[in-house]
Amino acid sequence: MNLEDIGPIEHILKAFLAEALPDGGIDASKSLWQEPGTGSGAGSDLFPGRIDPRHLRFAVEAFYRASRSTGKNEYHTAADAHVRFMADSIREDHPTWAMGNALEMIGLFHWYNANYNPQGAALTEAAKRIVGYARKRKVTVTTADGVSFEHFPCGYTLGEAKDAGWTNDLSMFGSGLMWAYHLTNDESILQEAASFANYFVQPWKARDSGPQGYWQCGTWREGVGSWVIGPAHYSGFESTGAYADKASWVFSSVTCIDYLLRLYHYRPGPAYLDRCLQAARWAFDQCQFEDGSVGMCGRDDKWLGFTGDAITQVAMLKPLLKRKPEELQPLLDGAAKAWRYLNGRLPEARIADHGVEWIHRTTSIDPLVNVAMLWASAAVGWLNGRELFGR
Repeated sequence: MNLEDIGPIEHILKAFLAEALPDGGIDASKSLWQEPGTGSGAGSDLFPGRIDPRHLRFAVEAFYRASRSTGKNEYHTAADAHVRFMADSIREDHPTWAMGNALEMIGLFHWYNANYNPQGAALTEAAKRIVGYARKRKVTVTTADGVSFEHFPCGYTLGEAKDAGWTNDLSMFGSGLMWAYHLTNDESILQEAASFANYFVQPWKARDSGPQGYWQCGTWREGVGSWVIGPAHYSGFESTGAYADKASWVFSSVTCIDYLLRLYHYRPGPAYLDRCLQAARWAFDQCQFEDGSVGMCGRDDKWLGFTGDAITQVAMLKPLLKRKPEELQPLLDGAAKAWRYLNGRLPEARIADHGVEWIHRTTSIDPLVNVAMLWASAAVGWLNGRELFGR
């Protein structure tokens, strides 16, 4: 394979380029995914242009990496513009996932611009501002088991709870904190990230949200090996009819792994690596079909995006498992199957088919912005698979 060739994912990236505005953000009239839906901010006043940017964090990573592979500056230029758009758009009342995505994107900007781009200093200041916004909603939580930690709520409620508590939302903010620490060397940010990690390390228990309205438990599913979608007994949120406290999904496993492994680099607590290992195994043991494809919450429907996420999880874990071949090899075997499926299907995959092969139809394309996020995850996963297996 020509390592500079990104042919299998170029049609995905072109679709993201087609919707991108010159100064960053999305032209909703040109987007394939900006339609209001369950849990979607599209069509609201959440962001300029009434768009939902939840896929941009993953599209930006794909853009930067594609530019590095191909030398095509249009990808890098679009990524830089999206980063500035997010950094400038974040308000104090935005949901926590948006703050986390903005911090992650600012981190990616610095990483792929080698820390010397003239915009870097302004973006670092924006990161400090965004962390300040999040700190205003920070609370201290004490679990029913007596473990206290600093918690960053989602920024919106769910029923009687003051915090929806979604693990995908909040783990992306955790990763954002780690990028912010990397940029600023502010030890207080690292301390907060380490404390907040208890939400993902401590076990989930069937309890109410407590007298203060915040969950008195963690989100780890003991006996299953991944994280609950959320701590509430709630269904009908988006993309699946499952109850959030009874199911796990790869949307969360990949972002929780990203967060905890970034934290592990600075604070090598064994629980972080253990949770990530178990969750990566869960994705293959419970969600992977025989042909290598991966479902959302199990072997439900075959999604290119979750197949890419499963590969990405292994790519993140591999550097930490070089001296543990007995742990690494089964993950590499699962990722190799996923890579064969992804590499075989992506070149012919039509954007209009949403990147899914329906098996049980227990997952959903509502909201379409989630579909956009999965297309971006498929692109990132393909790039990671090429690094793992394509050379």
